[in-house]
Amino acid sequence: MDTDARLARIEARQEALVGAIHGLTNVMEQTRDLVTELMAWLQEPASSELPDLLKALTTAVEAQGETITTLHGLLVKLPAQIARTVAAGDVA
Repeated sequence: MDTDARLARIEARQEALVGAIHGLTNVMEQTRDLVTELMAWLQEPASSELPDLLKALTTAVEAQGETITTLHGLLVKLPAQIARTVAAGDVA
C-alpha cells in the first residue's frame, strides 16, 4: 500500500474517531438534559412518571457507557497503528 493510501486510511480512522467523540458528546448532552428534567420533576408534587423517566435515564446512561467502551477500543489501538505506520516509513 502506498503512502497516499495509508494516509487516506489514517485520515478515515481519524474521522471515525471524531465521529465517535461527537456521538459521545450527544449522549452526554442527552444525559444532562434527562438529569435536568429529573431535577425539575423532583420539585413537583408526587406523580407516577418517575418509572418512565428513570427508564429513559437508564437507557441513556447505558448507551453512553457503550459509546465510551467503543471509543476506548479505538483509542487503545490508535498509538500502535500510528507507530507501525511511522516505523514503516509510510508517512512523509
